[in-house]
This record gives sequence, structure tokens and C-alpha cells, in this order.
Amino acid sequence: MKKLLFIFLVASILISCNDGDIIVTDFNFDPENLDNCGIAGDYVFFNINNSSLAESISLRLGTTDILFLDSGTEEFVLNGTTNIVNYRKYSSDVTNDYFCSNIPPTTPNVEIEYIGESGVAELTTIATKDDNDGIEEDSTIDLDTDNDGLLNFFDDDDDGDNVPTVIELGSDFLAGNTENPLDTDNDGIFDYLDDDDDDDGILTRYEDANGDLDPTNDISDPNFGPNYLNSAVSNSNIIEQYRVHEYTLISNISLQIRNLVLVNGEEQITQETMVLGNKNDVINTTISVTPDF
Repeated sequence: MKKLLFIFLVASILISCNDGDIIVTDFNFDPENLDNCGIAGDYVFFNINNSSLAESISLRLGTTDILFLDSGTEEFVLNGTTNIVNYRKYSSDVTNDYFCSNIPPTTPNVEIEYIGESGVAELTTIATKDDNDGIEEDSTIDLDTDNDGLLNFFDDDDDGDNVPTVIELGSDFLAGNTENPLDTDNDGIFDYLDDDDDDDGILTRYEDANGDLDPTNDISDPNFGPNYLNSAVSNSNIIEQYRVHEYTLISNISLQIRNLVLVNGEEQITQETMVLGNKNDVINTTISVTPDF
């Protein structure tokens, strides 16, 4: 009987916190269940557990920055207004629509709610950018041959001559001989890195007679090909503008909160590290951008 009474007293201390005691507890959220929605100014991240309890942990960020574009870790201080964490238990299972609907749903009912009083959210993004030109380029090297603001590994026109890199590689490269890209003028600089491919003294970008930002369709001698590869043609049309560039962007994220303090009235729950989870392909798209000249 004394043993049962002792167990009851210990349990009462652990679950009762009306006197303001700080309680440390665990949350059973699968890190693979992290999801998100919203846009800049109203990002929402959430993890739902319907397996044993209908519960959720969510983070709302009010930052107006566009997230997920670059690799790195960003920190957001919880302030109860623009950056808010909520832990909730519901009367029944909750779905993603609960967080992502334009009109907040009225069900299920929230039975218990704790709000993050303090803590720091850490959002880690791994962003992969690729220009899909077939060249193996080291994304850790900050090489920008044409100084257009796009590093070579995601710049589809590395030399800024308005002829896409994939066109300048040549048939030998495309047939599998990747050690031998095209060098039309044999000056030791491959065409995709050479801003004057035929070495006629006229920039390839300027050999655009019709000014459509595409030197490949300007042909004076049909038997030879485009003027920018024909050293016998040296017509110049000053073009100080880049064509639209495209690259693919795939971003994966992980999210955790350090030193989280959740409150409900006088009740407190603390977590030194609260892992909200991770999500792949938060972004998986093609980016179109025209670099500033």
C-alpha cells in the first residue's frame, strides 16, 4: 500500500504544474512527418502525430525573406508575435489542411494548447542548383567566369556570350568525350568559356545582327554556320544585355528549436532541443532569371 501511495505521489508531481514548476517532457513526433506551407511573411511548419495522440507541433515565421533558395542555417528567435510555436492536442485526428487552409477549420477541437514563450528556431537548408549543361562543376568553388552573379555550376551561359553552354560544348563532347569540349579558334580556351569564339576581334555577343539575344541564328554564310563561329565575318552589333538563364533548384530542409519553453497559464514545458523534423523537395523547380549586365 505504501509503495502504491509513493508511485501516486511521484506521478502527481510529474503531471501537476499549476504551481509553476518547470516540467521536462518528451514529444513523439516522427521527424519524417515535417511539412510546410505558406509564403514569405507567413511561413508555417508543422509536424502531426495521429498514431497515438492527436497532437501537433507547429512553427509560424513572419519573416519576409524568401526561404529555401540557398544552403545554410538561419536562426529565428521566438517572440510570441511574428515567430510563434504552438503545441496542441485535439479531440480527433488532425490533417495538413488544418494549417494550410485559407479559412481556418473549426474542427477538430483544440483540447490543450501550449505556446512557445522563448526559444530559437534553426532552419537548415541544403539547396542544390544545376544548370544541366553536362559539365561536372564543383559547387564549392565560387567561379563566375562572366561576372554575371551566377556561379558557373548553375550558369547555363558560363562566358556570358548569349550562347548557352550546352550549345558550345560541341558534338565530340556530347558524344561522350567530355575531356574535349569545342575550341573553334584553337586559342586554348574552350568555346563555352570564350567570349570571342572565332577570334575575329568581335565579341560573340556582338555578332547578333538582329539583336534578339541569340547569336546562333545570325548566319551570313549558310555553308559555314553562325557568324560568331565564322572569322571571315566581323559585323558588330553592340549588345549589352544577357538572355534569360535557367537552372534547376532542389531544396531540402531540417528544422529544430533550441531552449524551447512552452507555456499554458502557469504551466511550463521545456525542451533543450526540439526536433520538428526534415523534409525533402521543399523546392523542386526551374528558376528563370535574367542577370544584370
